[in-house]
Amino acid sequence: MKSLFEDFIEKVRTKVNSDERFVGLAISGSWVSDEVDEFSDLDLLIVCQPGRLPVAPEMGVFAKSIGGLVSSFTGEHVGEPSLLICLYQLDRLVHVDFKFSVAEELRHRPYDSVIVWERDRSLTDSFARSEPTPVTPEPQWIEDRFWTWIHYAALRLGRSELHDLVNFLSFIREMVLGPLALHAEGFPPFGVRKIERYIPEFSSELQKALASYDVESCFRATLSSIEIYRQLRVAHLDLIVVNELAETTSIGYLKDVALRVHGLR
Repeated sequence: MKSLFEDFIEKVRTKVNSDERFVGLAISGSWVSDEVDEFSDLDLLIVCQPGRLPVAPEMGVFAKSIGGLVSSFTGEHVGEPSLLICLYQLDRLVHVDFKFSVAEELRHRPYDSVIVWERDRSLTDSFARSEPTPVTPEPQWIEDRFWTWIHYAALRLGRSELHDLVNFLSFIREMVLGPLALHAEGFPPFGVRKIERYIPEFSSELQKALASYDVESCFRATLSSIEIYRQLRVAHLDLIVVNELAETTSIGYLKDVALRVHGLR
């Protein structure tokens, strides 16, 4: 599998080397952590000359020039217009992300990438001038929002808007429960991705917060989400101000709605 990526990376290296707009190429993700398998994608950072950052059509032209491009689109939906998300048909279908950046922007990065090629030392120097700032959950940010989110879940339960409620509980796992649990065990707090591999015991516990399209299932999953959050919050109690009023009233409202509207305790 890694040899397939190596061949592709060499093609990209040749392209960036021949284009004066570009000064560096680096790689991140599972390649760096040596976790590449047949289901891995490829995360490539292309560093550009100041003022030479390509616009969307130029990004697409670059991606197509490598050969084997099936589709591509820019990452505005995740707040990254300079990200090009691609599918390539190599020996198999491969997902490749190209992040176009300038060296100055790399001062604010969650981790260091492995440098594949650079025209000068601008990429190396940029990494050397600053330390990466790992992404970490913000316990107070979460606490300030969590109980209002639980009230939102109660509203959806009351109206039996179950598609939205099932989706919302997924949001809670992705934004709160997964990141807190992964960070506590020393892993990157990126949602629930790889949570089965990294912390299998917690993954089993987290299944209680999964809801099916059923009123009682959604109610139980919401209660479990609350309980799991409380357990994870214990590690941060000396760092946050707990909103006891919001906690008490939102849980009380959830249980009232479940009993009054659906007869659930």
